[in-house]
Amino acid sequence: MNRRQFVKAALALPAGAWMSRYNLLAHPVRNQIKITDIKNIVLKNQWKSLVKVETDAGISGYGESGAAGEIFRGWVHHGNRPIIDKLRGEDPLAIERHYHEMSNQVHNLMAQGSVFSGIDMALWDIAGKVLNRPVFELLGGPFREKVKLYHDSQPSDMHDIPLIRDWADGIKANPRGWSTIKLSFNHAYLGGGNQNSYSSLPLPYVTPRECGMIGAGFDNVREALGDDYDIIAHAHGEFDLPSSIGIAKAVESSGVLWLEDPLPPTYSDSWKTLKQQSPVAIMNGEKVEMPKGFLPFLENQALDILHPDLAWCGGITGARKIADMASLYRIPIALHNLGGYPLLMASVHYAAATADFVMLENAIDKGQGTELMGKEPVVVTDSYIDVPKTPGLMQLDQDYLKENIRPEETWWGDE
Repeated sequence: MNRRQFVKAALALPAGAWMSRYNLLAHPVRNQIKITDIKNIVLKNQWKSLVKVETDAGISGYGESGAAGEIFRGWVHHGNRPIIDKLRGEDPLAIERHYHEMSNQVHNLMAQGSVFSGIDMALWDIAGKVLNRPVFELLGGPFREKVKLYHDSQPSDMHDIPLIRDWADGIKANPRGWSTIKLSFNHAYLGGGNQNSYSSLPLPYVTPRECGMIGAGFDNVREALGDDYDIIAHAHGEFDLPSSIGIAKAVESSGVLWLEDPLPPTYSDSWKTLKQQSPVAIMNGEKVEMPKGFLPFLENQALDILHPDLAWCGGITGARKIADMASLYRIPIALHNLGGYPLLMASVHYAAATADFVMLENAIDKGQGTELMGKEPVVVTDSYIDVPKTPGLMQLDQDYLKENIRPEETWWGDE
């Protein structure tokens, strides 16, 4: 068996002990309920789809897809091989089989992968409700009772010292108790508060002088926050290799946890070179497709930490397969998450059940309504969120959703 055959065979293997345990728990109630429909809505302040999988037992599961509304409906209900044709009438508890059926159709189309990522979350939600267990327990957890969150924020000019101090005072006074802050380069680059979007940067090359300005901006933030806070340096896949190395060296003095997404997201040997030459940890993954997309990064030891997003990488099942691979290399996992309440809670359950998990991004208090969608309030204390113990993934506030649905959307497919 050559290497290519070995890798293909390894990726086709069933999931590890966590899935075997789930199958044992689900066995007594298998084939007793059927999937009847798959629906989605998009809220006014979001672009991702909230997903609902309905069953003939009156039990529905919810998830969140990285796909916009029409894209989701197109893959699920239309086209040459609509997903609903494969799932309608099937047992929702056959999650591994459904994951295989849906992922087997993906041909390097992230939109399609994001569609079934949301469906996969909803199937786990159903499984938890049917088996009367929280999803983290079905996944083999918990490894932790609380999950660390990190917060995205930054001063509008990382070279304006009084402004930075005011911003830092706001971070310190936030009742959520955020202790890890992620900052982009757009307000450190070229030293101007007029740099309001990273799309305004003259990409992809950054000069040594400009790297120095980025480093000085991060040093200013470190000085204002002090040593009790962790900071993350966040790029958006826009830089070339020399610039990425220069930026990594520039932000070292500020003690960043990691440098995120400096290079284009798919694997190239530039990632390996960057990791070898960087004095800070290197992270990537929010735009990487499925477990197969993460494999070359692991094989080539090109990352210090992986950063999948459950709404893009194959849902909970896909992300657990990624964690299984990463554990062989002892590479930790963090999660990208800028979605709504379903994605937040699916991520929390995943985090509780993943041994090598570090921390979770979130969109709480970012104007998207993430913290308002659930029946239970979102409580963050000292940057940690409690892992819920209720069956399934979550309980959604349907009244809030109905009040905030986009005008062009129909309520869970109602005509």
